[in-house]
Amino acid sequence: MRAAAAALALAFAGCLGLPAGEHVVHSERSAYQTLIVTDSPTRRCLRFDDVNSALNQSCQQLTEPDQLVFDYTRAMTALLLLWQPPPQRVLLIGVGGGSIPRAVARTRPQVELDAVDIDEAVIQVAQRYFGLTPQPQLRLHVADGREFVAATRSRGQHYDAVLLDAFDAHGIPPALFSEEFLRDIHTVLTPDGVFLANTLAGSVSYAQETRTATAVFGRIYSVQLAVSGGNRLIVAARDPARLPTVEHLLSGLPEQAPALARIGIDAAWVDRMKFMSN
Repeated sequence: MRAAAAALALAFAGCLGLPAGEHVVHSERSAYQTLIVTDSPTRRCLRFDDVNSALNQSCQQLTEPDQLVFDYTRAMTALLLLWQPPPQRVLLIGVGGGSIPRAVARTRPQVELDAVDIDEAVIQVAQRYFGLTPQPQLRLHVADGREFVAATRSRGQHYDAVLLDAFDAHGIPPALFSEEFLRDIHTVLTPDGVFLANTLAGSVSYAQETRTATAVFGRIYSVQLAVSGGNRLIVAARDPARLPTVEHLLSGLPEQAPALARIGIDAAWVDRMKFMSN
């Protein structure tokens, strides 16, 4: 039985065109997508339906699992930690391998974080293969992000920060970046709240995502990640008048340096982020 499973995994790896030295440790078809967990000599990664492109959705260093691997996870977590006043209640839509909730729990254990994913298998894989552990302050929810936000709004509850990192194999599902949904997010933010969204810099929907976010929030930053260039973060305040200058936002870097260092981020890396105002 084990030999058959190993042979199947090896054949599947061949279909994926995995690099030499990388092998599949888990694969399954959920109600929404195929989840593939692979190991190389240095890291473990999660893919969604990437038979042709084999793009990694999330990765974790095997020897230093607390160190964030991807530039966008570093940028999103760094900006969350630098935001003033410090967010105490955070909503994350899109769990993936759990890199961001683990980083928040590592650096801000007092923060209440609700992490939501529509695909139960994603949450199970994040727990089983990437060490994501629910805690009193870190709650995992199997739910449609739109419905979760709508229910939050109907209860009159609010978050200090909403992070959108919801990708399938093709990018952000359009329903999760519609003007209607972003207006719901805007409603559930506290007056000092921040909205952070991971998008693709080279996406055909880049301009539309910029227009939609600007229509809802008034002013935004597009943060280009100089190291990789593949992602851009949208940064917006619930009140556009409270969107800080870049200088003010980064002024807290010396104070936050020890926390950032725990997840593999140094000041020089943060300084390489490029902020463009829209």
